[in-house]
Amino acid sequence: MEYLTFEVANFKTSYHAILGRPMLARFMVIPHHTYLVLKMLAPNGVLSIYGDVDTLYKCDTEAVQLAETLEYSAKATAMVAEVQKVDKECLTITEMEPTPTALQPDHRVKKIYLGL
Repeated sequence: MEYLTFEVANFKTSYHAILGRPMLARFMVIPHHTYLVLKMLAPNGVLSIYGDVDTLYKCDTEAVQLAETLEYSAKATAMVAEVQKVDKECLTITEMEPTPTALQPDHRVKKIYLGL
């Protein structure tokens, strides 16, 4: 019998426990990430612990969405900080004469008539 000390993280994950390499080596665990299986020796043979693909997918999707949200939030905060550094006079829009909306020919273009 072995006693283990775990640190509990307060977030959803597809794993019930995260074991580091020293722990895997200590218990001679063989992880197979593709099939979500951990195999290790037990008194009556090989013990196989299976993961759940649906839970894995759901948790990974939530983790990606959370990471994107945090990234957008950090960028928005950085943008607000940069805007506050800019002088207010630089933010005013100067009045300009409106540009013509219709296309005008270039004055350097020459007309050439072809005779028939």
